[in-house]
Amino acid sequence: MIRDTMIKTANGMISASSSSANAQSPGLKTYFKTPEGRYKLHYEKTHPSGLLHYAHGKTVTQVTLAHLKDKPAPSTPTASSSSFSASSGDPIKSIHFSNSNPVCHAFDQDAKDGHDLLIGLNSGDVYSVSLRQQLQDVGKRLVGAQHYNKEGSVNNSSHCTSIAWVPGGDGVFVVAHTDGNMYVYEKNKDGASDSSFSVVKDQNQFSVSHARYSKSNPIARWHVCQGSINSIAFSFDGAYLATVGRDGYLRVFDYSKEQLVFGGKSYYGALLCCAWRFCILVLDKLCKLVMDGKYILTGGEDDLVQVWSMEDRKVVAQGEGHNSWVSEVVFDSYWSSPNSDGGGETVMYRFGSVGQDTRLLLWDLEMDEIVVPLRRCPPGGSPTYSTGSQSSHWDSVFPLGTLQPAPNIRDVPKISPVVAHRVHTEPLSGLTFTQESVLTVCREGHIKIWMRPGVAESQ
Repeated sequence: MIRDTMIKTANGMISASSSSANAQSPGLKTYFKTPEGRYKLHYEKTHPSGLLHYAHGKTVTQVTLAHLKDKPAPSTPTASSSSFSASSGDPIKSIHFSNSNPVCHAFDQDAKDGHDLLIGLNSGDVYSVSLRQQLQDVGKRLVGAQHYNKEGSVNNSSHCTSIAWVPGGDGVFVVAHTDGNMYVYEKNKDGASDSSFSVVKDQNQFSVSHARYSKSNPIARWHVCQGSINSIAFSFDGAYLATVGRDGYLRVFDYSKEQLVFGGKSYYGALLCCAWRFCILVLDKLCKLVMDGKYILTGGEDDLVQVWSMEDRKVVAQGEGHNSWVSEVVFDSYWSSPNSDGGGETVMYRFGSVGQDTRLLLWDLEMDEIVVPLRRCPPGGSPTYSTGSQSSHWDSVFPLGTLQPAPNIRDVPKISPVVAHRVHTEPLSGLTFTQESVLTVCREGHIKIWMRPGVAESQ
């Protein structure tokens, strides 16, 4: 039996364990229309603000859908980093952090030795635990946890902002901080072992420093930028690592070579989120992720959603439709074009975005129809327009490893959303696609599940 469990990270402390009954949000529609049909609201659950007591405001920062192969024993919910049954929405475990707030987490369903969940705190502390073990325990505290950066032993001056397992890394993970540093850890090494790194000489330059001793943990520090790293994401095979930051840059690194591949800047303000394109094959009702990695999405404070091409190392499209900051961007890897015959390479992509404007936007991107003008032309030449690969042209303009300025906004193809639907009354913080549904969550802890066309009618 496979059980879906939602993991929610909340920036604060929960002092009560009960949750409210399902209730429709006033003034909001219970469906939205797309070219392929209606998405219908199937389920929603609210944890009232009266049950949440925060010293510095309340924010749900992240939700993850974890797949467990068998049903864990229930436990008593009491605090801030919570797990929910996707079937009922009721908390089956809440974990209390007395001295700090959890702000990010990462789940690895392919973990081999039990520890599959990472939790990053506002204090900079990091824990690795077994999700299954937490769900089977009735207590309020972490069980069997490994503790990293304890009491600021590695970094005592900045908060965790994002955390990620290295795909295929056999227990290696990366933690990003507000000071522009990322630390690479091995979960099988002692989390209390001391590591010291050389002083960062230039805050504006990318640099990598390795630990001096083989038993040290973390094993490396990457200084990425001056200011906060807001989000990090690995390509499916772990070959590339994307980061977005307070300075407005997307940076893409060759992870094994520890080299910058390319970077590009927003038009205004920080970039807040990024996501890679994955493909999902559905065979005999079983889903399997396969590598794509051709495109990266970003969103941020300029209210835009941008599509970046790994092949061309540039923005190839940008979406205008949000009225406020974009909180999360995600490719819908389960979606296929209604006109697709299943043969040949997929040329149309569906992705979604949510923002502080309380809206969910869905976008369709047909790459073969996008004509990308090159900003610069060879001496004595004329501007080139192409629908194919432009890598050979691009190398002559921006060398490998270059941080690029924001392009002329008139030179980037524009796309408009196929759906722009106000799904919550509060700013949105999370978006997840599954084979049957779309899950949205707002910063106040309100979770909604929208069933896909066809699926909704069959239930």
